[in-house]
Amino acid sequence: MSNFPTRVLIGLATVLTLSSCASRKGKIDTSKLNFNQQSQFDQVYFKASTQKVLGNYTEAARLFGDALKIDPKSHAAMYQLGNINMAVSGFHDAVYWTEKAVLGNPNYNYWYAGQLAQAYSKVGAYEKSAKIFEIMIEEEPDRRLNYQEVSKQYINAQDFKKSIKWLEQLVARFGIDEESARLLEGLNYEIGKNKEAIAWMQKLSDSDPESVRFKGLLAESFIRDGQVSVAKSLYNDILKSEPNNGYAFFGLSDIYKRANQEDSSFYYLNKGFEDITVPIELKIKVVGSFFSFIRRDEKMKEKALILTEKLIEVHAKEEKAHLVRSDVLHASGAVDQARNHLVIAADINPADIGIWKKLLGLDDELGNNMWLLQDSKKALSFFPNQPFLYIINSFANYAEKDYETAISVAEEGLDIALLRNDRTVLLVTVADASYELGLYEKAYETYDEVLEMDPANDGAMNNYAYYLAEQNTRLDDALEMINTALKANPNRPTYLDTKGWVLYQQGKYEDALSVLEKAYNHFPNDEEVVGHYIACLRKLNREEEAKKVEEGLKKVN
Repeated sequence: MSNFPTRVLIGLATVLTLSSCASRKGKIDTSKLNFNQQSQFDQVYFKASTQKVLGNYTEAARLFGDALKIDPKSHAAMYQLGNINMAVSGFHDAVYWTEKAVLGNPNYNYWYAGQLAQAYSKVGAYEKSAKIFEIMIEEEPDRRLNYQEVSKQYINAQDFKKSIKWLEQLVARFGIDEESARLLEGLNYEIGKNKEAIAWMQKLSDSDPESVRFKGLLAESFIRDGQVSVAKSLYNDILKSEPNNGYAFFGLSDIYKRANQEDSSFYYLNKGFEDITVPIELKIKVVGSFFSFIRRDEKMKEKALILTEKLIEVHAKEEKAHLVRSDVLHASGAVDQARNHLVIAADINPADIGIWKKLLGLDDELGNNMWLLQDSKKALSFFPNQPFLYIINSFANYAEKDYETAISVAEEGLDIALLRNDRTVLLVTVADASYELGLYEKAYETYDEVLEMDPANDGAMNNYAYYLAEQNTRLDDALEMINTALKANPNRPTYLDTKGWVLYQQGKYEDALSVLEKAYNHFPNDEEVVGHYIACLRKLNREEEAKKVEEGLKKVN
């Protein structure tokens, strides 16, 4: 590397004059190392570099510090300390050490200067950062990145004119390209120079007259300036050479939307969706703009349905298309159809657990236990280590009265479940399924395990108490549990029904009736609740009331 030219040294000195370096004490020792010192330095530096490569930054920083004790003028060690601080977001210390490295090195070093410029940017010293990049351009005028960086730093500093100046120098040296042209366009618009902004996009388009993309960017620039007719003409020119160009259709759609010509706007938007070369992400973003209107605007809902149907036609093999179509159908109330597209999405990309979660959520919303069963089973084949899938599948088996499978799946889930909530839910399924199979002691023991793990689980207490009441055993324990559950949820009808049934089994019919009546008032059509209420009325010889309640239930059913 060459020595710094005098002008570069002066420039650096100017930038660093007000830096934190001046506020730190200690002078760099310029004496040379003897052979033993150099050998010792090299060993420590090598160890430090090794620790840095391994990601052990604290140890690496300590060792580089030790290296500096041996050779206080080692700009390489200073640079490395700055580099470590950059890696761990210690940007102010990164500035300090990199400044020392730059000032301690008589030769220009691209890496030192670049790191210092980036460190300045990280601490918000954007003008200092830009000045360093200016010096780097002076030293290496053919390195394109430096022009881009100095422009970026002046944008950060809100000095748009200087940013434009360096971008213009970049273009003058390297030629026009899309990134530079778009930056120059945006910055000129920012400072009110609309003509210059359009001129840069015209220059980009002229650089490749066959590029429809550049012509489209030029049209967008004219739209931004309000020259809609010019933009429309450009889009139509594009369609003459490429009749199916989706970007041109999108542009025309935007023009007609600005003119409040909604039908024409949607016509071109729909045409744009037919172009497979337009990224699906852009189309999904367009559909997203309709979502907030779907539930309250029939026209917007219809448009969203048309667009997502076109999305499926063009991108049938992309799960994203089916996911968006599903979301629109769901928001439109067509839940069954929404589910169908989630099934397709899961078939296309079964490794995306998010799709399975959405699918299982719709199964549950639809109340279809068979779908819940089959979909959770299939999901488990791809994600055997997800406890929530065992919870869903075991529940679905229980709901379908396959109690043995419900227990088997829940016990498999218990082998991998670590969280208390997951384990208690799985244990509840084991207990409930065991009870249905007549394995009462296993059910009671499992509920004991649940309550030992989660003593405040009022749902478990309710179920346990109800099972004890049904078997007319340990009624005092049952009453204590259901009373505790009711303290947590005093008016839950299912809990009131359980308490009433426990009191009934204890022969406390008057007390039972007052509680069961409350449950009945909440669930007058529930066969189990009504059955308990009728049984209690008859125990109290209130036959006429019992018959009326019974007849009311028959009418409903």
